[in-house]
Amino acid sequence: VRRNGRRYSVLTMPTIKPDLQALLDRAAIHDTQTRYFQGIDRGSPEQVRTCFTDDVQCSYDGKPATRGIAELMDSFWAFKSQKSGDWKITTHFMGNLTYNALDRASAETETNAIAFLVLTTEGPQEQVTMRSLRYLDRWRRVGDGWLICERQHTLDWSCLVPAAFASATAKRINTRPSRTDW
Repeated sequence: VRRNGRRYSVLTMPTIKPDLQALLDRAAIHDTQTRYFQGIDRGSPEQVRTCFTDDVQCSYDGKPATRGIAELMDSFWAFKSQKSGDWKITTHFMGNLTYNALDRASAETETNAIAFLVLTTEGPQEQVTMRSLRYLDRWRRVGDGWLICERQHTLDWSCLVPAAFASATAKRINTRPSRTDW
């Protein structure tokens, strides 16, 4: 290759070392899991959809198992509860993410999460359901990314407490304002 009158040799990109590839794969899986929780909290089925394979199989805490992305998306209690007004707003906090297996084509993880669901109530004070959740996932490499192909969702404990304040999902700020809006 010639540039500015000089001749340069073209180098091919070296193969990524396996340990570096494993780190890149772990980061990609982490990003997809984070995107899932953000999509649930934003009330965005479109965003959640991007986290699963078309042939996904899921079981969410004692509910009937689903097969395929359409059936899964139709089953999400979060979107139904937000749409119906039963929930005012949700926040999922992703905790430990453990990699139980990881190779070039598949992975298995366990993710702990805490969910805070503000319930719409008719009384003088809204209630918050706090839930300890675990997600036992199998992942499949798809192109240059990772998607969930199997999920077992568990509810480990739950409690109900009064809410001191709760905004609504529709009023949630999802992007940082520009400096001119401060």
